[in-house]
Amino acid sequence: MTPLHLLASAFLAKVRGALARMAFVPLAIVLTLLSSWHLAADERQAPLVLVMGEDSYPYQFVDENGDAKGVLVDLWREWSSQTQVPVVFVARHWQDSLKQLALGDADIHIGLGITKERDRDFDFAAPIAYVSTYLYVRNTLKGKKNFTDLQPYRIGVVAGSSHESILNHQVNGLSYRYYNSRAELLRAVVAGEVDVFAGMEGYLKDNAVSRAVLEEFPLDNRLLIKKTALVPAVSKGRLDLITEINRGFDSLSQTSRAEIDKRWLGFSRDANTLVIATTTGIQPFVDTGGDGEPHGLYIDIWKLWSKKTGIEVEFRPASMEDGLDELKFHRADIHVGYPESDTMKSNLTRAWRTYQVKSRLFSYGKAINSLDELKGKRVGAVPTAPYLDKLKQALPNSELKLYTDVTQMIQAAQQGHIAAFVASSAWTQHYLLRAESWSDFHQFRDLAFTTDIYALTRNEDKGLAQRIAAGFRLISNAELASIENKWILDRDDRSVQSLLNPLSITETQRRYLDGLRTLKVGYLAAWAPMEFQGPSGEFMGINSEISHWVADQLGLTLEGVPFERWSSLLDALKQGEIDIVGSVAHTPEREREMVFTSPYWPSPWGLVTNLSQVTVFNLSQMSGKRLAIVEGYHLIANLMNKALGIELVIVPNSRAGVDAVAQGKADAFIEKVINMAMVLKESDYKALKMSVLADFSQQQSHFALNPKYKELVPLWDQAIAQLTPERQEAIYQHWVKEEVSSWKAMLNYRSAFYLLALVSFVLFVYLIWRAQRSRFAAAKELAHELTRAGQFDTLTGLPNRSLLDDRLQQSVLLHRREMQPFAVLFISFDNMRQINQTFGHQVGDKVLAEGAQRLKSAVRKSDTLARFGGNEFVMVLNRSKDLDTVCQVADGIVGGFSAPFAINGLDVALSVSIGVAMFPNDGDTVVELLKTADKLMSRAVKQGGRCYQSA
Repeated sequence: MTPLHLLASAFLAKVRGALARMAFVPLAIVLTLLSSWHLAADERQAPLVLVMGEDSYPYQFVDENGDAKGVLVDLWREWSSQTQVPVVFVARHWQDSLKQLALGDADIHIGLGITKERDRDFDFAAPIAYVSTYLYVRNTLKGKKNFTDLQPYRIGVVAGSSHESILNHQVNGLSYRYYNSRAELLRAVVAGEVDVFAGMEGYLKDNAVSRAVLEEFPLDNRLLIKKTALVPAVSKGRLDLITEINRGFDSLSQTSRAEIDKRWLGFSRDANTLVIATTTGIQPFVDTGGDGEPHGLYIDIWKLWSKKTGIEVEFRPASMEDGLDELKFHRADIHVGYPESDTMKSNLTRAWRTYQVKSRLFSYGKAINSLDELKGKRVGAVPTAPYLDKLKQALPNSELKLYTDVTQMIQAAQQGHIAAFVASSAWTQHYLLRAESWSDFHQFRDLAFTTDIYALTRNEDKGLAQRIAAGFRLISNAELASIENKWILDRDDRSVQSLLNPLSITETQRRYLDGLRTLKVGYLAAWAPMEFQGPSGEFMGINSEISHWVADQLGLTLEGVPFERWSSLLDALKQGEIDIVGSVAHTPEREREMVFTSPYWPSPWGLVTNLSQVTVFNLSQMSGKRLAIVEGYHLIANLMNKALGIELVIVPNSRAGVDAVAQGKADAFIEKVINMAMVLKESDYKALKMSVLADFSQQQSHFALNPKYKELVPLWDQAIAQLTPERQEAIYQHWVKEEVSSWKAMLNYRSAFYLLALVSFVLFVYLIWRAQRSRFAAAKELAHELTRAGQFDTLTGLPNRSLLDDRLQQSVLLHRREMQPFAVLFISFDNMRQINQTFGHQVGDKVLAEGAQRLKSAVRKSDTLARFGGNEFVMVLNRSKDLDTVCQVADGIVGGFSAPFAINGLDVALSVSIGVAMFPNDGDTVVELLKTADKLMSRAVKQGGRCYQSA
C-alpha cells in the first residue's frame, strides 16, 4: 500500500466506528457510504513525484520532445503498472535533482549511487540497476594505470555526482573541475579543457560528440572507478515508502527487465557478451582458420566495433542459412553479414550496412575486350545475386545460366559450358589463387556490380539494432579502409577506399592557402633517388613527386631550389631563404628553428664498408674506427658521444662519403639506405658492401618548414595522410627504375661515343666492343652483387633483415588467405660475447657461421631462416600444423646445440634461446609477430638460456 492508501484506511476505520454508534442509520446506508468513500479515495490519489537527471543517457534523460526516457524511467513505468500507483517524472540538472528531493519537493529520486554525503540526507531502496563508472583518460596519457598517476591532472566531473566521493574514498590528492551537466562536461572534453573525466558506461545520444570523445579517449585507456548500484532514494524517515518501492520492484519479472535493458543498451546485462553468427568458406570476408577461430574482413570489422563500444562479442561459425537459423532461434544475437536485398530477403532487421562487395565478369582462357563478344553466348550467375536484372540489361543478347555457387561456375567455364560468369571479385580471385588457376581466368573490369552486406538482428530487438548502428557510427571510413586494405588485395575491389573524404579545409584555411605565394622547396642536387636536379635543372626524385602531389591537393605552387651541401640547405631554411625541405629528421634541437610535418617516408640508415671487413649492424661495432658522415646530418650529435669512441670524418655529400671508404680515408660511411644504394649502383664500387644499421632501422623522414608556415603544417599533414601504401610503393618503383634506366642510358651513350670515334679501325672497334661487353657484364654483375648484398648476410649467406621482412610479409598474406597458422622463431646465440672475448672475433665469426648452418639443417625448403642482426636469427615455419609441432622443432634445435663446435682445434659451446610466436594467435602482422617472438626469446634468456618459450 502507498502512504495515501494507509491514511485513507485509518480514516475509514474511524468512520466505521462512528457509524456503528449511530443505531438509527440502516446497515445498507452504512455500507453504501463506506464503499463510496473508498472509491473516492482511490480516484483522488495523487501521483508520486519522481525526480531525475536530465542528461544521463541512456539511463535517465529528456529527449527532444521533452519526454522522460531511459532504462530507469522504463523500470519505474513498469513499477507503476504493476503497483497501480500513478507517477510523474520531473527532470532537473543533477545537483538540482538532489536539492529537490532534500527539500521535499519530490517523493522519490529514480536512481543514484550511494555516497556518505547522500546517506546523511536520504534513505535508499534496494538496487534496481547497476552501471560501471570510469575515468576516461586522453590517448596522449597512455600508461596511466592507477588513480595516483592522475594526481597532476584536474578531473572533469558533473557537480553533485557520486564520482568525486567514490574517487576520494579510494585515493587522496585528486583535483576536480566541475560542470553543471553531462552535456556541459562533454562539450568541455571535446574542447580540450580536461584530459581526464569521470563518466558511466554506455553510449552517447549525439554521434558526433561520441566519435569525437572516443577518438581522444579510447575505451582501452579508461580506468574502472566502480561498478555502482543505482538505487531509488527518498527523504530521511519515509521507511513505509521504501517498503512499497521494494515490494513493487520485486514483482517485476526478469523478462520485462531484460527487455528494458535490450531496448536501451542493446543487450541484456545478464548476457555480457553478444553472440554473432558467422558464415564459413567465404574468404577473404569470413572463414574458419586452421586454428578453429573465425578470420576475415567481417570479423575484423566486428572486433573494431567491439573495441569502440566496449561490448564483448563471441563468434559462432555456421553456414549462410544455418547462420540465419541461429539468429531466428535465439542462439545468436547478430548475423555477421548477409547480402540482404529485394531478391534475397531474410525477413530480419537490417541493423547496419557493414560492407559492399564488388562482383565482376570473369572469362576462362581468353580475356574479353568488349561485351559484344558475349552475344549469343551463355553467361553464368547465382540465382540469389541482387544484380540479376542489371546483368540482363547489360547483356540483353546473352543467355543467363544460373548455378548454385561460384565453384560450379568456375568448373563450367573450364569445361566450356559458359563463356563467362559474374561473381564476387575478391572471393573468386582468392579461390583461383588457392586452386592455382589464377592465370587461366581474366576479369572484365568495365562491368561491375555492388552487393550490400548487412548486419541482421531479430525484428523484436530494436534496441540492439539501434546500438549496432550507434557503434558503427563511431568507426571512421579511414579505420574501415585500413581493415579493407589488409584483406582485399585488388584495389579495384575495395569499396571503402573510394569513400574516404577529400581534404577537410575550412573557409579560413582556404583563404590562408590562397594567400600564399609560390613556396620554395630546397633540395640536394645530387641525392638520388630521394631528390636531385634533372638534366634541364628541374627538381626531381621521390621528394619532388610527394611535395608536388601535396601541393596539388592544397592548391599550392612550388619552386625547387637546388643545393650542393646539406648544411647549406638547412641554414637556408632557418634563415627563411627557402620555405620547405624534405627528408629531415625531427629532433628536439631542430624544433627551435623549424616546424615539422608528420612522418611520410621510412628512412633506415646503413653503413658502407669494405668487403674484407666484418659486416656491421650496430654502431658499437664501430668503436675506435673512422666513420664518414655528411656535414649537417642530425646523427653527428649522437655519434660524438665519447662512449662510442668513434672518429668522425665529415664529408660534403654522399658520393664523397663512399669515396672516403673506397680510398681508405674512412672505415665506414653512414647514410640513408635508399640513397647509398643508388650511389653504389652508379659507379664501380665492387670492393664495397652495404649493411642496415639496427640502431637506426626505424627512422622516419619529415618535411621541415620555416616557422612562419606553422599554420600550413596541419594542412600538409592532412594531404600526406591521403598517401596510401600502394601509392608510396608506386612512387618508389618509379624513381628507382628511372634512375637505373638513366644510368644504363649513360653507359650506352659512352659506348656509342667510343665506337664512332674509332669506327675506321676495325680491329679497334672489335676490341672496344669486347671491352664494352665486359663492362656491361661487370655492371650486370655489380647490380646482381648489390642486390644480393642488400638481401643476404655476407658472413652466413642467409637472408638478411631486409629479405626477411619481405618473406614474412608474404607468409602473412599467404596464411591469411588460406586461414592457416604459421610460426616465427626468434633465436639468440646467448654467449657470443663471451666467445668473442675468450677466443677472439675470428673464432667468434666461425662459430656464428657454423651455428647458422646447424640452424639451417632444421628448416624445410619452404621455410625461411634469416640473420636478424648480431647474434640473432629468425626462423619462419610456414604451414605449421599447430603449436605442439612447432615446439617440437624448437626443442630439437635447443638439443641440437648441446654438442660443441670444433673450431681451430677448440671445442666451443653455443647456448641457444628461442621465442615462439604463432600466426594469428600471437599477432597478425609482421611487427606484432616479431615483437612477440623477441619478447619470448628474452624471457628464455632470463631463465638461463638453452630453452624455448611460447605464449
